[in-house]
Amino acid sequence: MGEPMAVVTVLHPVVPVREREVEQRRPASPPEAVDAGEPSLFQAGQVRVTRERLLVGGRAWALRDVRQVDTVRRTPKLWPYLLAVGLGGAVGLPLLSWLSVTVTAMQGAYEVGLALTALGLFSSIAALLLVEEKHYLVLGLPGGTRRVFGSRDAQLIARLAGTVRQARPHA
Repeated sequence: MGEPMAVVTVLHPVVPVREREVEQRRPASPPEAVDAGEPSLFQAGQVRVTRERLLVGGRAWALRDVRQVDTVRRTPKLWPYLLAVGLGGAVGLPLLSWLSVTVTAMQGAYEVGLALTALGLFSSIAALLLVEEKHYLVLGLPGGTRRVFGSRDAQLIARLAGTVRQARPHA
């Protein structure tokens, strides 16, 4: 038999570029000082939710400022891979078939073309098979909405969003 496969979740904090520039101008307080003594309601990797705040990496958001909690799913663009497979199948293979039969003087070009076409087709098919959606936690804050955390694990984002919704004070 085989050993069971392990599922690996990669966590990515999402901070817009303009927020990074603002953070570089002002010193950030270390997360240990921000959340000292607060019990965790949710913790996964660099994400932590307490009764008072959400901590992602070195950033913290007060839950009293959170007006809305949403999740967003982003699907990567598939058209470049589909275009490569379509062009390779509709143009590349017939052209290579014609070259293999008619032009014997260009045997080296045929072999290089065959290798490149095969590489392009198989890499595009592999990319289509491996493409994954990314899910984000989006907070509605006084300054607007922000994607604060992203992961390929939809269940993680859903649990995190549910915990933040329950922990934030309802006015």
